[in-house]
Amino acid sequence: MKKILIVYATAGIGHKKASVAVKKALDEVAPKEIEVTLIDALDYTNAFFKWSYLQAYLLMVNKLPTFWGLSYYITDNFFVNIVVSKIRRLSNWLNSIKFSKYLKDNKFDVIISTHFFASEVIANMKKSGDLNARLITIVTDYRLHSWWVAPQTDLYIVASREAKNDLIRWGEKEDKVKVLGIPVEPVFSKKFDKAATIDKLGLTKDLFTVLVIGGGFGVGPIEDIIKNCDKVRSPIQVVAVCGHNEELVARLNAVKSGLKIHLHPMGFIDNVYEYMEVSDILISKSGGITVSESLAKEIPMVVIAPIIGQETRNAGFLMDNGAAFIIHKTEDLKDLLEKLTSDKDLIANMKEAVRAVKKPMACYDAAKIAIDLCGR
Repeated sequence: MKKILIVYATAGIGHKKASVAVKKALDEVAPKEIEVTLIDALDYTNAFFKWSYLQAYLLMVNKLPTFWGLSYYITDNFFVNIVVSKIRRLSNWLNSIKFSKYLKDNKFDVIISTHFFASEVIANMKKSGDLNARLITIVTDYRLHSWWVAPQTDLYIVASREAKNDLIRWGEKEDKVKVLGIPVEPVFSKKFDKAATIDKLGLTKDLFTVLVIGGGFGVGPIEDIIKNCDKVRSPIQVVAVCGHNEELVARLNAVKSGLKIHLHPMGFIDNVYEYMEVSDILISKSGGITVSESLAKEIPMVVIAPIIGQETRNAGFLMDNGAAFIIHKTEDLKDLLEKLTSDKDLIANMKEAVRAVKKPMACYDAAKIAIDLCGR
């Protein structure tokens, strides 16, 4: 049996979703003689490290976004990274002893990593001769931060030419980098009958549809977005996905009867791809996975006040390619939606721009590369 490991780290949901997408593709296309395993690397660290890794990230992104952005760019500096990387590697080494033992004991042929923590640990083990597995690192944003660079990586999969150029500037060889996209689940590459899907979801036909996604925890200014959508003169319907924030769902249900718009508040859903299929525009944060899912479903985006760092870089990629609008205040949303609802060519042109940059088959491409490396 050949063995493939897919590993992520729970610091935001995107890394896991990319890993799950590759796992589903491998389950579909891998021959029977290949065993595929999916793990969270943080499950093989101590409890405090796992807890603090996620909580520190959520604290900075949700409560200290300016500090997060400043830290993001400072640590992406070549000279700062020389110092910081030594501290980071020491911390990762001290907290990854159980993870390292797991890798040694299981002797995987190929490891696919969707988080820089796992990639760095694995790369250092390869450098010291403790591991012989091939390492594929999948970068889950549209630009590259220095923390993704691990010279013992055999292959990088990135989402854009810009990210490839970032890696080359950090000293990686061009032939080690493939621009294949960020993996999203196979279902996002499938087309659905729009009219039948609208009926299934209980939406109104022939009405401009705005999809608002607040992530798994329903964060962001969703209520302010709804208020500004309600000021739009053209008739529209709004689907607000609030994740596990049931209090927000309740508040929206309480006020929807007094709104001009057709509002559909939703809690956590597992069929967001269907809502993307029938919506005209997506309002959401510009996380790498969200961007890739929207591109796969050919839905243009409106990004409101992206957090400085990977979100601004992802949003900038979309904006530069004509696939999104960026606004910095919810008050600006009303005028933008007036423009989008009155100019059909604008949405059509944005969809055409999306088609030019989308890479919906990334999960299959990554799976096929891993299978090929197993045979070498």
